[in-house]
Amino acid sequence: MNEQPNDDLEKFGSGSGREGLSVLQAFDRIVAGVPPRDPLREDLLALRAGLVDHEEMIRDARQMIEKLEEVIKKVTAPANRIGTYLGSPARGTGHIVVSGSDYYCNVDPRVDLSQLKKGTRVLVNEAYVIVGDLGVEAAGPVTKITEVMSEDRLRVGGEHGLHSAILQRSTQLAATSLKSGDEVRVDSNYRMALEALARPESREHFLDEVPELPWEKVGGQDEALQAIKDAIELPLIHGELFEKFQHATPKGFLLYGPPGCGKTLIGKATAYNLTRQLREKTGHEMKEYFMHVKGPEILNMWVGESERIVREIFATAREK
Repeated sequence: MNEQPNDDLEKFGSGSGREGLSVLQAFDRIVAGVPPRDPLREDLLALRAGLVDHEEMIRDARQMIEKLEEVIKKVTAPANRIGTYLGSPARGTGHIVVSGSDYYCNVDPRVDLSQLKKGTRVLVNEAYVIVGDLGVEAAGPVTKITEVMSEDRLRVGGEHGLHSAILQRSTQLAATSLKSGDEVRVDSNYRMALEALARPESREHFLDEVPELPWEKVGGQDEALQAIKDAIELPLIHGELFEKFQHATPKGFLLYGPPGCGKTLIGKATAYNLTRQLREKTGHEMKEYFMHVKGPEILNMWVGESERIVREIFATAREK
């Protein structure tokens, strides 16, 4: 009666008997072979309960070991680098810059190379393989464009004693109209122009709004107003007559006098009335602007900076 369990134990110990069976499954087969009234059966059932608890402990310990191994793998793995994506020179490869150095690197198959855009940040592993797309960074240095060059290149810098640099346009700026004096945000590697910033129109170089100010509201300056009408208003309103009779027109008009004598008021009135008459003559909608430039704001200690500000002021005037 006791030989049957021993035979089953021997089968469990052999290679053929234990294939595909867990400890509990093999033990259950042994218990099934013991007669119900055999005293050994109760001992085996008690032993089985202990095996169940022991197997649960082993399973929990195995899960804990796997978690610890995963944590150790993460904390001991080298840090990934972040680079700027410059383009794809060949299929399956990318051109990136990391900490000022250029690399032609492979791309992880899980990363869609067609979705990477010039100027975006990419995650690079220790083998310099692109393993992730981090998108465009939200912060970075800001500089001014000094020249818009061909082939999507921009010349920046050269102000405040800094060296000039040539930047590429990012995909985001490919269709954006840029000109000298515009400010752009640059990536941390200083290779790619990422974002065009709004022009700081609050620099007091001009006033956006000109109040309703017809000539009749300017009192006590009849002589100055008549001179302005003859020198500025008539050549603009009746340009064909001045061209027909080859009448010379002045290039500018100087108002001088102590503070509070009406120079700024006359300037605003001139802008308002000229725009109103041109609007009535041409039928086109126009908006008047009054440039309010202060001399001390132009002066700068850096070589060429004052000239640059003057060019920027005139460029702004042409734009408006």
